Amino acid sequence: MNRINLRAASLAGYAVSALLAFLAAAAEPVAELDLRAIARQQPNAARWEDGGPGKGGWLVFTPGRSEETLELWNISRPLDWAAARYLVCEVWHTNRASAILNLDFHRRGAGRADAAIEQQGGQTTAGATQRPRISPKIGVLPDLKTQVIFPLSHLDAQEIFLARFPPQLKGTVTGSRLERDEIGALRLRVSPVQRPEYEGKLMIQRVYLTRDLPEPLPPESVPCVDEFGQWSRRDWPGKTTSEAALKQQMLDLERQAAVADYPANWSRFGGWKALRFEATGFFRTHHDGKRWWLVDPEGCAFLSAGMDCVGPNISTMVRGQEDLFQWLPDQSGPLGEAWSGRGTVDFLKANLLRVYGAEWRAKWEAVTSGLLKAARFNTVANWSDLKFARAARLPYVLPMRGFPRTSRLLYRDFPDVFSEEYEEAARRFARQLEEFKEDPFLIGYFLSNEPHWAFGKNNLAFEMFATAQSSATKREFVKWIAQRYDADLARFNTAWNLSLAGFADLEGRVFRDPPSAAAEKDFWEFSGLMAERFVAVPCDAVKAVDPNHLNLGMRYAWVSSDLLYRAGQRFDVFSINGYSFPGPPETAEIARRSGKPVMIGEFHFGATDRGLPATGIQGVPDQAGRAKAYRYYVEQGFSRPEIVGLHYFQWFDQAITGRHDGENYNIGFLDICHRPYPELMEAARLTHEALYRVAAGELKPYAEKPAKAPAIYY
Repeated sequence: MNRINLRAASLAGYAVSALLAFLAAAAEPVAELDLRAIARQQPNAARWEDGGPGKGGWLVFTPGRSEETLELWNISRPLDWAAARYLVCEVWHTNRASAILNLDFHRRGAGRADAAIEQQGGQTTAGATQRPRISPKIGVLPDLKTQVIFPLSHLDAQEIFLARFPPQLKGTVTGSRLERDEIGALRLRVSPVQRPEYEGKLMIQRVYLTRDLPEPLPPESVPCVDEFGQWSRRDWPGKTTSEAALKQQMLDLERQAAVADYPANWSRFGGWKALRFEATGFFRTHHDGKRWWLVDPEGCAFLSAGMDCVGPNISTMVRGQEDLFQWLPDQSGPLGEAWSGRGTVDFLKANLLRVYGAEWRAKWEAVTSGLLKAARFNTVANWSDLKFARAARLPYVLPMRGFPRTSRLLYRDFPDVFSEEYEEAARRFARQLEEFKEDPFLIGYFLSNEPHWAFGKNNLAFEMFATAQSSATKREFVKWIAQRYDADLARFNTAWNLSLAGFADLEGRVFRDPPSAAAEKDFWEFSGLMAERFVAVPCDAVKAVDPNHLNLGMRYAWVSSDLLYRAGQRFDVFSINGYSFPGPPETAEIARRSGKPVMIGEFHFGATDRGLPATGIQGVPDQAGRAKAYRYYVEQGFSRPEIVGLHYFQWFDQAITGRHDGENYNIGFLDICHRPYPELMEAARLTHEALYRVAAGELKPYAEKPAKAPAIYY
């Protein structure tokens, strides 16, 4: 095979040369923070360490707990935030797992002089509220010098996910809009901190503001990704060490998968033959007086045990971090198909090509179908390869593409829902169901996934008035508020603490805060009307195209406010993603308030014992813990009368250097070399074979709670 061999050296040489290269990196800052002064001012939290002659030094932050903060700046020290576009932190760490950096921006405290300084917990604060107004969270790999770059434009809170600046990992932003002239303090937190396994120590070389993106740091001397896509700086049981071993394990797996099938008491759709209802030829919902069920096309009771992201890909970004790879496939050679045109490479696909050559796709489909049946999964769930799902004749769900948008967004991804543009976009959106509407294996469709406006208890109408942008929805609000106050302008002005000359003047107003308690209440009430229309318009459109399949909702990240119930009235199934521990999140209240059965669209558990340094959103100590956690979550979940589906995220691990956005979690049932985690596969088989009897109350659910480890995710 043709290969591109990248430079390698000893780890000792790496440690010296990489450090020197890191210290030599420079950028032209608008302003640079004095790290020595920070160490002097906060000796209980940080210390300054000299690197030796000509090597400069760095600030060492060693928090005692994840909640401990290091104050990098407060308003008592002048800093021109308006002159910069990026905040840059040059850092590294030697912790066993990835570090999570939280950059907490605090708003100036209301009613206090900006220069007022108070001592709290041994830390200096100045004119800043104690709870962050907005917080970027960014992941950093172990043993890798990294520029953490935060674009200050994200202070407007309109985007949750940061652009990727490799080798930094995924970045997310939570909180509310913060104008630059409102910044009162900047503080740093690092997690996880749970000694002795998770120290949380961080070395900080520079922190500065800049107008332009900084030049990349000098390349790594020793790559950290081997020829199979594995982390080369750590060993673990089951690590693939040669191409011969890779081929043997895949061929063994092929033989095992070839003889797999569903239990005899399951229908061809994976339903339970022991309990039957009326058959309609499509999946539907049914309440039997005791619990909710799905019903498969043949009339068998059905509960959806699903797997997300079933597809032959574990892509990772190469562009911008080429020095991290020991080997990359020759784009014109036999493994060239592992590349995509976006500067990414897929080591899973490269490994399949190594073993199967041109037949890799057909072989992968056959093996995957067998493995899913062996583990008793009966649903190919969200984000999966639809070509595979339909060819395998397995029940599946459909993630609809391109949820209706408008040219003007009111808050984050929330469209101008009262506009004609939104109605037309919904009609176009619904047409994609044409090719699926007669397929009996389709359980139903998700309208969208985790709408960003629903991340947090966000008052949509108030946020709409955070800018002067006009919109059909804002005009609808003005008409609505006039009716709410019976066209009595004086009563409205008194309630809102305003002095408008007419209701129409409200459209051009901009608010940083609600002008009164009554205004905040009115904003919330109209937000409910916005949420209802957000859902009603596309639901009408999709039902007109496809009346046969279930509307599975929007896979909300969580129920962040009552607005989600108002936006869920038209669904057949109320879906949320349930990253909770040890069992599913509270769902009885969801069923009670919505009147619908509940589906969990995502959950997972990860560990750091098998070559990846991040657990994902829920962590356990090891692979045995992942198996125990899976059994507990699924059986406890299906013992609830309202839950009709539990879908695990995801089939494969993520790449060590991160997927497109930088996630790199040990959350798969299989690793990047297509090697299953046997503990997890066996746990799934045992649980899924019991799930119908557990749901019917004939068996008690698995009850041994797993041990918890720090959750490492970004």
